[in-house]
Amino acid sequence: MKRSKWSTRMACGALVLATIVGAAMAAGTQGSQNDPLVTLSYLNEKAVPEIMKQVDERIDQRVEELEKKIQEGNQGAFVTAEVGAGKTVTLSAGSQLLLRSGKASCTDGLVDLTTGETLGGELALNHLYIATKDGQKVSISEKATVMILGSYKV
Repeated sequence: MKRSKWSTRMACGALVLATIVGAAMAAGTQGSQNDPLVTLSYLNEKAVPEIMKQVDERIDQRVEELEKKIQEGNQGAFVTAEVGAGKTVTLSAGSQLLLRSGKASCTDGLVDLTTGETLGGELALNHLYIATKDGQKVSISEKATVMILGSYKV
């Protein structure tokens, strides 16, 4: 009878020892170089602020690029241009034109935003026109003052 208590104790001890060794082995694989553990305080105090700083820098950089493009292309405001007789103004798609003085005409169908009609012929003074495709041309027959929003070539 004494031997059975002894063997039971040995079996329990071996089981406890095996459990401790297994837990130590499992704990030893956590937080390795390949799979590190990260605490919430590290994320909140270090990682997230760095990420937000990088995001803010990228956004600021992109805003500066876009503002520069707008200024270079005169896309943000109407530009007033004096165009001599016999010249042609070529508009890119989406460009808008307002004839302030003089005489001009088009053949490829600008859209008159004032009346909502497609135009082929003389442009009316103080009507706003939009180019629906690249390369639409406006021929100036008498010295004209035009206001243009968007890219164009004379």
